[in-house]
Amino acid sequence: PFNRDELLARLQSMLRRASLPAFGPAAPTPSTGSLRVDPVLPRAWLGNEAIELTQREWSLLDLLVRHSGQVVSREDVLSVWQSEPGEAGGVTSNALEVYVHRLRRKLASSTLNIRNIRGLGYLLESAATP
Repeated sequence: PFNRDELLARLQSMLRRASLPAFGPAAPTPSTGSLRVDPVLPRAWLGNEAIELTQREWSLLDLLVRHSGQVVSREDVLSVWQSEPGEAGGVTSNALEVYVHRLRRKLASSTLNIRNIRGLGYLLESAATP
């Protein structure tokens, strides 16, 4: 005899754990130059050095890396943040500016740059080395 709801909860838990990188094949890691972003866990590396990121900084960086070389609109970023589980409310446009500024500081030692394309959004680009 077993409780159906408990069995369902345990199966969902096992499936969730099985999707972590330690089990089975790892998902490809998006990267741009020396920057690598883990697609599952909120982690990123510049070369071999880990970057300390908040959940929102990581989701913004992940979105920019996945669309590297393309403009990501402010609305796209804000809609991703509003769809994150556990979020109580929306994020203001001014808060987005704060997160972009923080990421720029954390990427300052790399050749990557987050450029603001006026009226369109943000573009992650690799700075040209002379």
